[in-house]
Amino acid sequence: MNFLKILFFKFIKLNYFVYLSLFIAGCENDEQKSIKADKITREYLSTTNLPGLSISVAKKGKIVFSRGYGYADVEQKKTIDPSKTKFRIGSVSKTYAATALGILSERKILDLEEDIYKYVSSFPSKKWKFNTMQLAGHLSGIRHYKNDEMLINEDFESVYDAMEFFKYDTLLHKPGTKYHYSTHAWTLISLIIENTSKSEFLSFMNTEVFAPLKMNDTQAELQAVDNDLVKFYQFNSSRDTFEIAPKVNNSWKWAGGGFISTTEDVIRFLNAHTKPGFFKKNTLELLTTSQFTADGEKTNYGIGWRIREGRNGDILYGHTGGSVGGTTYAFWNKRTDTIVVITSNIGRARFGELPLDIFDVYRN
Repeated sequence: MNFLKILFFKFIKLNYFVYLSLFIAGCENDEQKSIKADKITREYLSTTNLPGLSISVAKKGKIVFSRGYGYADVEQKKTIDPSKTKFRIGSVSKTYAATALGILSERKILDLEEDIYKYVSSFPSKKWKFNTMQLAGHLSGIRHYKNDEMLINEDFESVYDAMEFFKYDTLLHKPGTKYHYSTHAWTLISLIIENTSKSEFLSFMNTEVFAPLKMNDTQAELQAVDNDLVKFYQFNSSRDTFEIAPKVNNSWKWAGGGFISTTEDVIRFLNAHTKPGFFKKNTLELLTTSQFTADGEKTNYGIGWRIREGRNGDILYGHTGGSVGGTTYAFWNKRTDTIVVITSNIGRARFGELPLDIFDVYRN
């Protein structure tokens, strides 16, 4: 009996210290977590070769970490301020444009499952019909880039004109049968938004999305001089150094990859989609729920939103973005209600485990 008592009290003592250590770990204050996040980021940067990096983190709606590293302009030694330094966010633009679809859907102006020709009768007819939901979920069969289309440096006055690159191409497959990522599909989406809203696409985004969400440093990348815009870089062939990226004009793909933004503005955007308020609950679910192919295969892509698995069973919602002179990571961890946004002013940056390591810092 005495032996059993000793074992029992040892068990209690052991578990007490286990739970105490877990409690202490969970009680790290914001400053301690910031020190840890900064250390992880600096360790990552010591093994990479990036001109600049901006990283912002929000926990339960509050920005808890936001810092710039390196330079917005290496030659001028211009530092990065996450609250105002603007980067090319690439395909995170799709997630922005998806909000316009959500707004029009809630207002009953746009039926996402209606044949697109109801809204864009001028688009050349194809072998099969398809709808806006399929377009937004990369299930339409419209192709992605080919050749050097990412390097286009031509100014387009309208989204209709920007469709000249793909509008006469045949669909790659019967809509709904395969997932095929397509930025061009989002140019067609922007025309649908224009025709249903009776407003130019950029005007609608500014007045209905960016202004209400107080995204004051987010806009289309126009050709006017912007002192807060980073300089754009690219790696050389061996990735051991970088150089100025070629000049491009993204007016042909506003909705698919043409916006510039700060990491803190991206935080504001994602945070508005973590709970009902800006949108109704069913609209949020519509945007962030994976679509399926006709044979039942899950695409892990909703309407402009990627769905990914994180660590420890976490589910992440957001998007990545690759641009000429820019790389972006922007995801919300639903379980921990944490948002991590990272941008760099160089194309094809590899963030590796950095985002997940940052998520882990703010797990508790």
